[in-house]
Amino acid sequence: MSSTPAPMSVNKDLAYGPDLKHKLDVYYPPVANGAMILVIHGGGWWQGDKSKEEAVARRFAEAGYLAVVPNYRFAGGADGSGTNLYPTQADDVLRAVDWAETSVLTFQRFGAFGGSSGGNLALEIAIRRGAPAASWSGLVDLAGFMKRHGDAAPHRVVIDESTPGAAIDQGGADPGYYKWLLFNLLGPGLERLDEATPLRRISPTTGPVLLANSMDELVPREEPVEVASALVKAGVPTRVLLFEGSRHATGYLADALPETLRFFDHYLVN
Repeated sequence: MSSTPAPMSVNKDLAYGPDLKHKLDVYYPPVANGAMILVIHGGGWWQGDKSKEEAVARRFAEAGYLAVVPNYRFAGGADGSGTNLYPTQADDVLRAVDWAETSVLTFQRFGAFGGSSGGNLALEIAIRRGAPAASWSGLVDLAGFMKRHGDAAPHRVVIDESTPGAAIDQGGADPGYYKWLLFNLLGPGLERLDEATPLRRISPTTGPVLLANSMDELVPREEPVEVASALVKAGVPTRVLLFEGSRHATGYLADALPETLRFFDHYLVN
């Protein structure tokens, strides 16, 4: 007699550190495959919320993955206050991984997923922990962007909290906003620009990476190609998905998710 799988369950706002932003949600799969995926929200390192990733987290959980979705502290460098500059956000998501590994959660392997600035942070986990990562529209060549677009006039883009994740930053290229994000992440002097550029720190110990991007979106299409080239030179497996149009991150969810699930199945389950 076959048994009915347990329904998906969610445990929200678990503390993984001392700050008020150190909260995460856990999505438990009906049938676990033994792997966990850290799902990292975007928002330019300065806005956004873990709730924006609920649809993606549920898709991962439906596929058998334990999905852990953290909030993290926001950067505030554009106004000169210098709060929570790089590497605060990367340190926070790594703290979330450490929490998961020492908690009562049960999994044998883990990977990281994120879109936009979340894609940047997913690549940070691949670099620092050697875990498989999927980076959708990740801002990954910060120094290269500044070299190509240093004359752009920086400006901020505020996203209404009710805006669905798939509707954010779908207007195409915006060098001024990208530049403002870097000032806000690093401070007006951009002192740690090279260090904050994941492309500069890829090595043979970096985990396998899937990169996705649109041809004419916020993140220049050159960036995932450059990262893929660096990964190949380091002997690290990589996959690259390039889509037509200007869709950003979860804007191309339907097109990118199947290959992303195959990527994680290959490195975390099979």
